Amino acid sequence: MFVEFSYKPLLEDYNKDKTVKLSTIVKLLENAGNSHSDRAGDGVLDAVKNQKVWVLTDWKVKMMEEARYGQLIKIVTWSQTVNQIFNVARDFEIYADDKLIGTATTRWVILDLQTGRPCKIEPSLIEKYEPEEKTVFEEKKLDKIPPAETVTSEIKFYTRKSDFDFNGHVHNLTYIDYAFEVLPQEIADKNFHSLRITYKAPITADCEITASYTNLGPQHLVTINTDRLNTQILFEE
Repeated sequence: MFVEFSYKPLLEDYNKDKTVKLSTIVKLLENAGNSHSDRAGDGVLDAVKNQKVWVLTDWKVKMMEEARYGQLIKIVTWSQTVNQIFNVARDFEIYADDKLIGTATTRWVILDLQTGRPCKIEPSLIEKYEPEEKTVFEEKKLDKIPPAETVTSEIKFYTRKSDFDFNGHVHNLTYIDYAFEVLPQEIADKNFHSLRITYKAPITADCEITASYTNLGPQHLVTINTDRLNTQILFEE
């Protein structure tokens, strides 16, 4: 099943140069995936009642070019054919005025909220999503983000009530906001063409966060830590 999701960006979605923010693109990918879940009869909010929810573990986004002011953005998404019993992949194509400008993939597990452990994904659930053979990247496994050997700069701050979603976790997209807080302004102002995120452990309570930045030339690594490594975010120019 291929699902389409269209969106006309608002003023808050643009950079100074009239390109659409990367964080907006990722938000649209998330909403397109939610739309697919609804069509499959597996609504995200309904799943919480059963104490078993989909949890995102990885993002990979590649942009060939930026969407610009006034363009209509369309997301096409689908679930890949399942090859493992504990995680699944969802792919995306990103269009601006019907021109393909980017691709993305995600990895998901089902988490038992009572035990805090991943569950086996039942074939009957996967069938609802009508998986497709099509993939946007050749590699089946996503490259791991290497740990930072040095730190260029870091900041500390506290979570806000608005950071948490209905699962009681800091929302997936909020980590991108955290990352931009530690990026130097001249780096944050760049148009990144690649984004890779790995979620290691959720932040589930009000706490102090350390965001560390490492300059790797054309790549920029941010790690989000509490009392352990929570998230790695790799931007590429």
